[in-house]
Amino acid sequence: MPPLPDSGSWSDRLARLLVRHHLLALLLGGVLVLVSVLGVLRVGYTADNRVYFGERNADYQAFERLGDIYALSETVLFAFVGDTDLCTPPVLEGLRDFTAEAWLLPDVLRVDSIANFQHSESRGDEIIVEPLIPEDGALSVAQAQRIKRIAETSDELVNRLISPGCRALGVSVNLVPEGNATVSRTEVARIARGLQADWQDRLPGLRIHVSGTVIGDAAISAAAERDTRLLVPAGFACVSVLMALGLGTFSGWLGTTLVTLGGALATLGFAGWLGIALIPATAVSPLAVMVLVSASCVHVVLGWTRRIAEGQDRTAATVAAVEENLAAITVTNLTTAIGFLCLNFSESPPLAQMGTIVSLGIVVGWLLTVLALPTILLRLPDLRFRPLRLSPAALERLAGFALNQRGILTVFVLLFVVSLAGLAQIRFNDSPLKYFDESFAFRTDSDAIEAALTGIESVQFSLDSGAEGSVFAPAFLNRVDRFATWLRQQDDVVFVGSLSDIVKRLNHTLGDGGPGGHDIAPTQAANAQAMMLYELSLPAGLDMNQMLNIDRTQTRVVVLLRDVDGQAIVDFADTAEAWLRANEPAIATQAVGFGVAFSKLTQRNNRAMVYGMLTVLVLVSGLMILTLRDLRLGLVSLVPNVLPAIFGFGLWGWFVGEVNLGSTVVTTMTFGIVVDDTVHILTHYRRRRRHGLEREEALRQTFRTVGAAVMVSSVAIFSGFAVMTQSGFALNQHMGGLTALVIVLALLTDLLLLPAVLRRTNQ
Repeated sequence: MPPLPDSGSWSDRLARLLVRHHLLALLLGGVLVLVSVLGVLRVGYTADNRVYFGERNADYQAFERLGDIYALSETVLFAFVGDTDLCTPPVLEGLRDFTAEAWLLPDVLRVDSIANFQHSESRGDEIIVEPLIPEDGALSVAQAQRIKRIAETSDELVNRLISPGCRALGVSVNLVPEGNATVSRTEVARIARGLQADWQDRLPGLRIHVSGTVIGDAAISAAAERDTRLLVPAGFACVSVLMALGLGTFSGWLGTTLVTLGGALATLGFAGWLGIALIPATAVSPLAVMVLVSASCVHVVLGWTRRIAEGQDRTAATVAAVEENLAAITVTNLTTAIGFLCLNFSESPPLAQMGTIVSLGIVVGWLLTVLALPTILLRLPDLRFRPLRLSPAALERLAGFALNQRGILTVFVLLFVVSLAGLAQIRFNDSPLKYFDESFAFRTDSDAIEAALTGIESVQFSLDSGAEGSVFAPAFLNRVDRFATWLRQQDDVVFVGSLSDIVKRLNHTLGDGGPGGHDIAPTQAANAQAMMLYELSLPAGLDMNQMLNIDRTQTRVVVLLRDVDGQAIVDFADTAEAWLRANEPAIATQAVGFGVAFSKLTQRNNRAMVYGMLTVLVLVSGLMILTLRDLRLGLVSLVPNVLPAIFGFGLWGWFVGEVNLGSTVVTTMTFGIVVDDTVHILTHYRRRRRHGLEREEALRQTFRTVGAAVMVSSVAIFSGFAVMTQSGFALNQHMGGLTALVIVLALLTDLLLLPAVLRRTNQ
């Protein structure tokens, strides 16, 4: 290769160095990818949705403490659902057998159904406590009707293990916590599904559904694997096709494809090296890197094809393309990486992890763009075809229109006002169940169970007897009972489990079931004695430890909510806490639950991401000012960089209305992305202005030079994130949809609003 003259600028010297030693640069790029990709061998998935919470999350810590006090565990919930009364001898006998088989699931601690519900009644001078359904033998119709009558009138069973009218029956299985389990939760879920399928064949007239925390955790892992297996390849194919159509050159297309693939694989590799177990939020990270890295390649490749069309040889065209774009793609990749790194402000570790591995993948993609892409442009056959993009003349006309059409500012001001109003329509909605769409059996089964039997979301209260000294003190039990009564009157509440219900039932039994029987006994000793007699009669595995602490000073009240979103869960928790403070301050406590913690996580994360947004705003704005070497132009660049997120969330508020954990990071994440187009436009615009061109001519030449690249890269990024909306997991749907919307709005802002702002600010 003949020696290349040196023009003196750092970008020109580096471009010439990279082209002169392109094979060595390619080798370095290959080694970088190889080392990164080796980490893929260490990549795994997790079936534990507790990873969404950080160690300092106060709401989740409260939930964990509750589990320690009451020996809480993982759950599997089966439901038998029919169209008619299920309280018939054949179905009840089947329920009894199913309950017995459920005890054979791995790591089982407890199984509850109406079959083994310990019903108490008095017979002469004795209190008999025995399973509601006899443990063996055929049932008569009369027995079935008695079982139905008792179950349907029990506050401890109705809307939990039996529905009114007996059209649904439940079997609740508790398993040891995952940390002490002998079998993975994914395996338990598989066995539970097998039990469901087996009994579906044995009872074809019924519909058998299964849900619970174990099934939900397994669905988390399945969602991550599905998105990795389907969405990442689909996104790669989509971007690859768009690159082929938009670039119009085989070598440029292949180079872009290989660079983006290298960045995506490196992202997965970094996850493995850092020990990050993939969940849906992190599984799509390679897709994000793929589409973002492609943007840098587009600018280099289209700069190269333009130089070739002007008659330069491949070497000179490659040097010019790299030199022309090196500073801009360095800044854009840096700002994008900063945007993702600022996700480490997130309250949710997986979102922080996604930010880390995506930023690392972007750095690898940038290095491959400058190390490997020039070699491919130099060495591969120069096969070109007609691309599908606007012509240079059309881009110049667009520049003139945007600069001289005075109504553009008015349109964007109106859009800004509409967007601000839309922000007020946004509602937080984070429910782990609602994260899954109907393509997941976990979601459809859970919806069916909620519709037919009981609620899936639970809110719990640990009530301390305090000065009373014992949960059996009459004053304390009456407070608990008043709280339980109030809870049952609330919207969305389908079941309330309370110690006061059990004590009242036992005292009624001790009173021979007649009108003279007590509700809550007037003395602590009497209430305690009733409970002692009851507990002594309970079989192994059905003790009261899930409702009472060891020293019997605290009791747990469980509330099941039906068909609620995240905001409704938080509202209910806040209302219940306020009622306790106002009406029963002696037992006032915090509402606790996994759903409560998850629902509040979005709000906590949204506050945390404000700091992330401010950080990325300061850093990226500073970089823009340094890159442009012009304070006023740097400040002007904030307009097309900040407004797209406001527009995007405002329109989202009007048309969707709900945001979740994935939505809260979009502003911080996209700020670094939308800077890309602004950097390329303003860098070229400033260069032409410094060479003495008037504003309109400088903008026309800028659009002619980089307009096509800006549009092709934006379409590619939009399409890649739009693919994420096809995920069955709402977090990825919202993240992909909102980001794609912001990218489109950013493109319109850069092509239409930015020229109008340049004219108005006399830049």
